[in-house]
Amino acid sequence: MDQADAIIWATALGIGGTMAAGVTGPLLQARASRRQARDHEAFQFRHRLRDERRAAFATVLDQCETFRQSINAVIEARVAFEWRSEEDHRQLWQPADAALGALRRAATNVAITGPAPMGELADAVHAAAARQADVWRMRLDLDDRLVQNAQADSAFADARRQFIAAAEKILAPPTDQGARQRGPLRRSR
Repeated sequence: MDQADAIIWATALGIGGTMAAGVTGPLLQARASRRQARDHEAFQFRHRLRDERRAAFATVLDQCETFRQSINAVIEARVAFEWRSEEDHRQLWQPADAALGALRRAATNVAITGPAPMGELADAVHAAAARQADVWRMRLDLDDRLVQNAQADSAFADARRQFIAAAEKILAPPTDQGARQRGPLRRSR
């Protein structure tokens, strides 16, 4: 009877093990599939956010160039001897004012897409551009304007340079370190 009991127990355990494997196998497969789908969704989100940030950062730089061109037109006219009064050259300020507004909107977009330090750097770029425009709105003699413009232009270039350096770090491709720690993504069959 001992052999018969052992055979019954072995058969029961074998059947139980087979049933447990039949139940846990699909459960483990479903869990792995959900994890893979979640990882893929996170990857797509990071990729989309990176693209949005790249576009926002590029817009700031494009608006910097637009501002620089428009303020240079104001500077050239202001340095020229034909400058009579602000009223005569109001239309000359319209592109510069529009460029400042566009730069402000671009900086706001960077603040929205993030990260927060990039929003602060974009605000610093806008503030430096506004300071440079203000130099040419002040009632100063030409020599003082030129000195202050050189300082404001240098501050604008520095703010732009810092923005570019930070953007390059943020937009740099991710390192392989995270992939090595978690392992490669596997496809389910």
